[in-house]
Amino acid sequence: MSLPAPQRPRLIRVRHIQDVTPHLRRITFHSNDLADYPFTCGGAHIKLMFPQPGQRDPVLPTLTEQGPRWASPAEKPLLRTFTLRAFRRERNELDVEFALHGESGPASRFALNARIGDTLGLSQPGGPSPMLQAARHYYLAGDLTALPAIAAMLEEMATDATGRIALLVPSQADIQPLPMPAGVHIDWIVGGPEAAPQLVEALLSAPLEASMSQFWFGGEERIVVPLRRHARRTLAAPRSCVYAVPYWRQGQEEEAYHPARHAVMDAEA
Repeated sequence: MSLPAPQRPRLIRVRHIQDVTPHLRRITFHSNDLADYPFTCGGAHIKLMFPQPGQRDPVLPTLTEQGPRWASPAEKPLLRTFTLRAFRRERNELDVEFALHGESGPASRFALNARIGDTLGLSQPGGPSPMLQAARHYYLAGDLTALPAIAAMLEEMATDATGRIALLVPSQADIQPLPMPAGVHIDWIVGGPEAAPQLVEALLSAPLEASMSQFWFGGEERIVVPLRRHARRTLAAPRSCVYAVPYWRQGQEEEAYHPARHAVMDAEA
């Protein structure tokens, strides 16, 4: 069975690098192959494919009905999940924002050392479309890994929306201006993953409306799990109104955390 052309993975190359804050780097990628990219919305999930050591470009998979396949396991690139911050079809460009946390992982290492012309592989986008569902009240929370998605959603939020946002960033210098409706309040929490309870407390410090509301939580597990539990069990918000995905767990690589994340989400469903 042949798959529609837009589903295919494609190679993208670094065109521009900008430091948004000390720990958040925006990299603009370009490819003429993005002309038919099936863009859905800012904040959509994408998989980036990083070359293995010794490779100039990552080896792209063949798509099958059972998913992506590589001819040799040794050729399979390192895969990491990211957020599509922005897409400009007229320029065949897209932006991805990388949280910088040293040389410890392939994504941060790539972002720290990126040069114009460096190549990555790109999957088609996934996740809800639109990411920002229609509502009157919004409650969003996350850390630096979720901030690009939240920023993209704020750009689409109705001017008369109300709500609360809580964001955890590594330093005071990582606080950035985010345009938002006058009725939306934001709390910035400065600290590492151990400050997650402080973020949870900040978001829950005022009564939250369950009716006509959307809840969106992303980032480290200690942020997402208690907020999801509060929305679903305490507020009895419908499952369709709650997006809550733990992106990572401190001390674990994405490959190791992937099965655990599904167990966490199933336990909290």
